[in-house]
Amino acid sequence: MTKNSLYPSTLFHFTKKDGFLNILKETFKISYAREAIKSPKNERKYAVPMVSFCDIKLSEIKYFIEKGYGNYGIGLTKEWANKNGLTPVMYINRHSDIADNLIEGLNSMYAHISKLSNKSELNRMAKSYHNILNLYRYVKNYEGELIRDELLVDSNYRFADEREWRYVPSLEIPYIEPFVAISNIKTKSQKELYNQKVSHLKLSFEPEDIKYLFVENEDDIIELINHLDYAKSRYDSVTRKRLVSRILTVEQIKNDF
Repeated sequence: MTKNSLYPSTLFHFTKKDGFLNILKETFKISYAREAIKSPKNERKYAVPMVSFCDIKLSEIKYFIEKGYGNYGIGLTKEWANKNGLTPVMYINRHSDIADNLIEGLNSMYAHISKLSNKSELNRMAKSYHNILNLYRYVKNYEGELIRDELLVDSNYRFADEREWRYVPSLEIPYIEPFVAISNIKTKSQKELYNQKVSHLKLSFEPEDIKYLFVENEDDIIELINHLDYAKSRYDSVTRKRLVSRILTVEQIKNDF
């Protein structure tokens, strides 16, 4: 890591309690996340299979938690992130021409492919299409609507504050839809159906990749220690002792950072 960087050497993932305990036991599960890219003339809504992280410092976590991501989390090294191919998202201004160009380019590619009848040409264009599609899975508006549990939390939330990194499954993995139209994933049951299709995909980490563990308050610490003992197939006694020293509470962060 570069010395005196504005960015930390850790990526953080926050979630609800049950999800956090499951991550420690079975590592990360891939799931479809709803996304929306807006521009001056266009809008495209869709869902992408991914796991998201934020590239923020400990002192900034208290502001991140307030946005409703959850009070339980894990911090993993950027060496782990690099090894697994995670990358920062590309933020674009929804008021810019580049946002329009991106959406219009994708629409044009769809239209072109739908008119092709020559199989070899179709296969060649499909590969080019997939390359553009893959880029699209790492794009996010700089600012936009923040929605949690179908409710509008902030009409002009600055997503760039999160400095998001993503893990997105390779386009080479068979039978995985890299993109899902928002109309196919509107309800909870629809989303669960698509998540089941990627349930076999995992983003794994080893105990030595963990730099921090976060729980809501002091009462959660003993439960977390017991959970690590329960999941001892992944955490031997030496590892559990090391991880206990890396537990922080959200109360600590709010009061002391």
